[in-house]
Amino acid sequence: MKRTFLDRLFPVAVAMMVGVVAVGCAVAPPVIEPVATPDEYIFAQRGDTTIVVGVGWWEIFGDTTLNRLVALAVENNTDVRVAASRLLQARSSLAATKASLLPSLGLSVGAQGTYAEGSEGRKVIGQQYSILPSVSWEANLFGGISGSTEAARAELLATERGYRATMLALQAEVAESYFAWLQYVRSEEICLRSLALREESQARVDSLYYYGFASGSDRQQARALTATIAADIQSYRRAKEQTNLSLCTLIGIPPTQFDPPAHSKECAHSRAANLDGLYCGHLTAAPLPVSVAAGLPSTLLERRPDVMEAFYNVEVAAAKTKVAHAQRLPSISLTGEGGVLAYSLKGLTAHNPFYWLAAANITQPLFQFGRLKREEEIAVENWRQASLNYRQSVVGALADVENALVAIDTYNGQVAENLLLLEADAKVQQMTAALQRDGMVSYFNYVDAEYDLYSAQLNYIALLADQLTAYVSLYKALGGGW
Repeated sequence: MKRTFLDRLFPVAVAMMVGVVAVGCAVAPPVIEPVATPDEYIFAQRGDTTIVVGVGWWEIFGDTTLNRLVALAVENNTDVRVAASRLLQARSSLAATKASLLPSLGLSVGAQGTYAEGSEGRKVIGQQYSILPSVSWEANLFGGISGSTEAARAELLATERGYRATMLALQAEVAESYFAWLQYVRSEEICLRSLALREESQARVDSLYYYGFASGSDRQQARALTATIAADIQSYRRAKEQTNLSLCTLIGIPPTQFDPPAHSKECAHSRAANLDGLYCGHLTAAPLPVSVAAGLPSTLLERRPDVMEAFYNVEVAAAKTKVAHAQRLPSISLTGEGGVLAYSLKGLTAHNPFYWLAAANITQPLFQFGRLKREEEIAVENWRQASLNYRQSVVGALADVENALVAIDTYNGQVAENLLLLEADAKVQQMTAALQRDGMVSYFNYVDAEYDLYSAQLNYIALLADQLTAYVSLYKALGGGW
C-alpha cells in the first residue's frame, strides 16, 4: 500500500509530541513577595506629600561656582560618557532583536565549475550559474524570540535608568567634594587670620619677657599656640589642594586650581563671632531651606533611578527565563529561494531557467543530558536574585531618605547651637584679652580663651560643611529631579 505524506509525517509528529511533553513544563518560577512601603517617612515634616526637588537641585545652594562645576562634570566625566555609550548600545541591541522577528531576505550570485574524467578517458567539464533571491523566517512558536525582545526592551529601560543614576551620583559627588573643598578654604582663611594675630601676640609677649614683665612659661605657651596654628595651616592647605585635584579628576579636566567664591560680609552674626565675613548658617550664597518636602514613600520607587534600574533588571531576568524555556521546545523555520539557475552564462537569459525551492524545518531537542534544563534553572535563579536585589534597593532607598531627613533636622539644630557657642567664645576672648591687658587675669587664661575661639571657628565651619552634605544626601536619596 502506498504511503501518503501524512503517513510519513505521523511518526515525526509523535516524536515531537513526546519531546514537548517531556520538556513542556517550565521550571517552577520563584515566588516574589511584593515590596511594601510605609505610608509616610518617620522623620519627615508632617504634611509633606509633594516633592519639590527640581532637575537642577544643586542650584538651591545659590553657588555659581558649584553650578559651573556640575555642568563641566556632566559634559566631561568619563563614567557619564560610558553610561551614555551603553545607552546607545542598548538601543541598537533592541532594534537588532526586533529585527529577528521579521523574515530575512538575501541574494546569492554563484558560479561553479567541475572537472571530471569519464569512463573512456573523456574529459567532462560542468558549469552552473545562479542568481537566487532567498527568504527565511523562524516562527515565534513558543515565545523564544519575543522573550528576547522583551529582555532587550527591559534592558534598554534599565540602562537608561542606570545612566540617570550615574548622572545623579556624579552631581552629588561633585557637590559633596565642592563643599569639602570650600570648608578647607574657609578653615585655611581662619588659620591665616589667627596666625597673624598670634604672631602679633607672640611678639608682644617676647617683648614683655625681654623686659621681665612676662614669665618663660608665658613665652613658651605663646609660641606653642603659634606653632599649632601654623601646623594647622599646612594641614588645611594639603586637604584643600588634594580635594581640588580630586574635583578636577571627577570633572574630567586637567589639574586646575579653582578660585574660591567671594563671600558676603553682611552677616551680623559672623561679624559678632569674629568670622570676618564667613557665612553665618551656611557656606553658600543662598540660605538653606529649613526642610525639604520628601513626598510619599510610594513615589520614591519611581523617582529613584537606581531603584527603577533594579526593577527593569527583574524584567530582563524574567524575559530570559522565557527564552531559556523556549529553547527546550520545538522550533520551526521556513526557507524559500527562487531565481535563475542555468548551466551556462548564456542560459541565464534563456526562456525558462527559473528555479525555486521551499522548505520547512521543525527542530526538537531531545537529549541534551540536562543542559537545557539546567540553563533554564540558571535563568530562574537569576530572576530570583534580581528580584531580591530590587527588594533590597527599595529598602535601602527608604533608609537613605530617612537618614538624610534626620541628619538635616539635627544638623540645623546643631548649627544654631554652635553659633551661640561661637558668639559666647568670641565675647569671652574679647573680655579676657581686656582683663589680661589690665593684669586682672593670667596669660594662661587669655591663651585658653583665644584657643577656644579658634577651635570653635574651625568646628563651626566643619559643621556647616556637614550640614550641606546632608542636604545633598537628601536630594540624592529622593532621586534628584528625574
